[in-house]
Amino acid sequence: MGETLKPAAIGFSSHSGWAAAVCLGCPVSSPFVLDRPRLLLTSWPLPREPYHDAKRGGPDKAEEIVAAAANEARVLAAEALTAFAALVGMHGYALVASGVVLGGGKPAATLSQALSTHAAMHGAEGWLFREALMEASQNCGLTTVGVPESALPARVAEALGTPEGDVSSLVLQLGRDHGPPWGRDQKAATMAALIALDSASSRAPA
Repeated sequence: MGETLKPAAIGFSSHSGWAAAVCLGCPVSSPFVLDRPRLLLTSWPLPREPYHDAKRGGPDKAEEIVAAAANEARVLAAEALTAFAALVGMHGYALVASGVVLGGGKPAATLSQALSTHAAMHGAEGWLFREALMEASQNCGLTTVGVPESALPARVAEALGTPEGDVSSLVLQLGRDHGPPWGRDQKAATMAALIALDSASSRAPA
């Protein structure tokens, strides 16, 4: 019989055109960092800021520019997830879940709303890349959760059954054990991965 693979989850903290990621191995109560890659979610000649590019391109090209960037982000995210699942599989783990750090607010309802102000364009770009990561994760068969950044500590505390005040020290220790870089993005991605790993564990058959 083959070796039983242990579950792992990946968390993402995204920006325009790229995302910081942290992959955690089980158990949820005592996780450890398998890797913390940086994923590119766009490639030349497509823009890192598609809504800004769409605004400059005018109404005739705006929808096409945004759609191309969104499709490219989904493709690159899926390719990265597939490659990463194969990599952790070589080390005895199965990638089962994905957590994506969400921003505040809601995505614009229409393209014209997304292009209406500079702030709206930045917000729309944030949602474009986050939604690409979530859709790619779902298409790869992963348990997928999106968590607002402000809710991460409370959700991790709930998953671990520990006081919320202890979450920060846990995340810091994981970073010390693995080494730099370990900034805000890695900390947020770690918490998202923990929440996703707990969610997948809760859904697993007994």
